[in-house]
Amino acid sequence: MTPEEQTRFPGREARLRDGRQAVIRPLSSEDGPALADFYASIPAEDRFFYCPHPLTAEKAMQNAAAADSPHEVVLVAQTPAGDIAGYAWYRWRDEDAAVSNFGICIRRTHQGVGLGGMLLSFLNDVAQCVGPKVMGLTVQKRNPRAVALYRNMGFRVVREQCRQSDGEPEYYMERGGR
Repeated sequence: MTPEEQTRFPGREARLRDGRQAVIRPLSSEDGPALADFYASIPAEDRFFYCPHPLTAEKAMQNAAAADSPHEVVLVAQTPAGDIAGYAWYRWRDEDAAVSNFGICIRRTHQGVGLGGMLLSFLNDVAQCVGPKVMGLTVQKRNPRAVALYRNMGFRVVREQCRQSDGEPEYYMERGGR
């Protein structure tokens, strides 16, 4: 998300269903250490559902360094203590891409309180102005909470398939028109 686009979409206050607060904002290049801590907080059983890239400190630093990329939008939900509670992004290969890839990951302590929907809602607002009009994702069939969230946010199942790395059954879903 270019610096100009980041200015157009500043952070938003988010009040979670349990009363906690967060700010949802674009990722910045200074967020590498906080993003690495966030990645480290994700338990192994949750990492199974998040496949786009490894949740390592090295990848966190690479992602933060690419915060100004013109081919991706990355949002973080930051707690008042400065921790990252959630992370959502969409990326595309080039200016002419018809579809972007999407991913979201929420710290377990912040799941089930509306943060995923808030992150996705803000991301959808940005997507109306930045990037391809179609957002695609894969979600494992045995992750019904995520499937329900995506359906509620306007994604539709395009096809059933199996994850290439391990044969896990999943859906490929899209949101937006072609």
